[in-house]
Amino acid sequence: MPQSGDISTTVAVVAADDAVRDAAVAALESDTSLAVSTPEGDGARAARAGVERGAVCVVCGPEAGQYDAVRELDRTRPVVVVDPGGDQIAGDLLDRVLEDQSAAYVADDEHTSRLVRSRVRDFVERERDEVGWHLADLSGEAIVSFDLDTYALREANETFFDHWALDPPAIGDATLADLRETDITHELRGRGRGEPGEEDLEWLREGGPVETFVQGALNGDFERREWHCTGVDGAFKSEVEIVADRSAGIGYLVATVPDDAAADRTEDYDEGAMLRSLVEHVPMSVYFKDDRSRHVLVSEGVVEPFIESPEGKILQTPEDVHGKTDFDLYEASHAEAAVDDDRQVVESGEPIRGRIERASPPNGRDLFFQTTKAPWYDESGRLRGTVGVTVDVTEQKHRERELDRQNDRLEEFASILSHDLRNPLNVAQGRLERYRQTGDESDLDAVAEMHDRMASLVEDVLTLAREGHQIEGAERVEADEVATRAWATVDTGTATLEQEWAYPIEADPDRLGRLFENVFRNAVEHGGADVTVRVGTLDDEPGFYVEDDGTGIEIDSPEEVFERGVSASEGGTGFGLAIVREIAETHRWSVAAVQDDSAAGARFEFTGVTRAE
Repeated sequence: MPQSGDISTTVAVVAADDAVRDAAVAALESDTSLAVSTPEGDGARAARAGVERGAVCVVCGPEAGQYDAVRELDRTRPVVVVDPGGDQIAGDLLDRVLEDQSAAYVADDEHTSRLVRSRVRDFVERERDEVGWHLADLSGEAIVSFDLDTYALREANETFFDHWALDPPAIGDATLADLRETDITHELRGRGRGEPGEEDLEWLREGGPVETFVQGALNGDFERREWHCTGVDGAFKSEVEIVADRSAGIGYLVATVPDDAAADRTEDYDEGAMLRSLVEHVPMSVYFKDDRSRHVLVSEGVVEPFIESPEGKILQTPEDVHGKTDFDLYEASHAEAAVDDDRQVVESGEPIRGRIERASPPNGRDLFFQTTKAPWYDESGRLRGTVGVTVDVTEQKHRERELDRQNDRLEEFASILSHDLRNPLNVAQGRLERYRQTGDESDLDAVAEMHDRMASLVEDVLTLAREGHQIEGAERVEADEVATRAWATVDTGTATLEQEWAYPIEADPDRLGRLFENVFRNAVEHGGADVTVRVGTLDDEPGFYVEDDGTGIEIDSPEEVFERGVSASEGGTGFGLAIVREIAETHRWSVAAVQDDSAAGARFEFTGVTRAE
């Protein structure tokens, strides 16, 4: 009887004609992946022996008894019938062989060896493939094959169809990308999460989730990814990996599937798994501390992108933080405040809700975080420590700031309309009425002067409105080049510009140019035609200054120079430095007028600037 489940690659050669048998053996032995046997006995008996010993394929002569002996034992065992002259096989046997999908007929004297080897190899590969998918069905994991070039799906085992929302007839129209909604691991690539093999895969960044996954498998890199998939019974998470057969051009996706037995317990939810989902996948900082403020469980968000301890150690994974207090992770002032909050929660049992914390990086804009902390109790009700959630609310806070600025500017524009423009308008109307009564043309000169002043006011208000829009994206700027271009656009007479920049900065180049233009114009107007203006970077903190050796700031409070309408020159609108402050604030910089009793002239310092190194 045939051996069930036999995966041998032995080929049995049986033929009454010695020449046929020897030629077939010689042809097959040249294929090192095959083992050739020649069972003893007459043709029919030898054929039965080949089947019973598990030969994956039987090669026989044109005699009917050998072919029929194989089919008596196994109706699907591959058979290759060799008829070198093409005239020895009986007609009825030839018909049966040609109709048999598991049989092949070879009758070409010149190419017999090659044809026999080719037909046997085709049958063996088919048998191996069938055996492989049979083993895949016995596996508890889903397995699906796909084309390595096009990623088109080919075949899948029963476990795959039991879980993925994809019917067998539709598999030929799908690709590897259709099997998941999100490649969770790909989204986190390069963030130092400590995933298995990540240190070897950091360089692999070109391409999307499918391309990088397949390319990694072709390069021999082990990688196991997490996918969020759509299933027959709802969405689920699967750990997937790829095995690539480059010679065949076929890849195999091996994927874990949910435990159906556990899924049936719908009323008995796994709280541990729920907590793991929270700390692993919710994009916020979640952390548990014991009653001594040591971290015992933290989410990925706590170390996103990393923590640099006071000692300069880089902490990138949740495991790096376990057992450490805030004093091990952050500067003393921040750590002391956090531990005081922990102690307050532990001692009072009262949560701390929505506390806003502000951080000011040395280079860049302020960051804002909202923290909520609550007591952490175990199942017996004993207090174990605190649980906290911290959310980045930087964008929200900056939007609130922007709205406040816009409201202030609207009030300011209303004031301009009601006061600054109304005054020259009233003067122009009065002098025009007097001209009509007296005919004195000097009144018309005054009317023209008031119109010029109103035109200047309107132009300055429009500039103020334009510069007040938030900057969408700063870029690396060589500020000396921007200052040089700005100097050329201002009527500076015989004034001199000197520059000393130690580093480039991040800014909007057009608005930075207008800032320089207004400060340069202010220096020439107040310092005279021979004034020297110096521009450069600050020594103590990231930023830059603009100073001159003119007469200095002729206003009691230097900060008033940035107020709208304040001007020390006759006929000035008082918008020049107000626009400078507006441009600085849209960059999230601070600007201050600095007075030094030992030095003449005016000096303006811009801080909060980001170095572009």
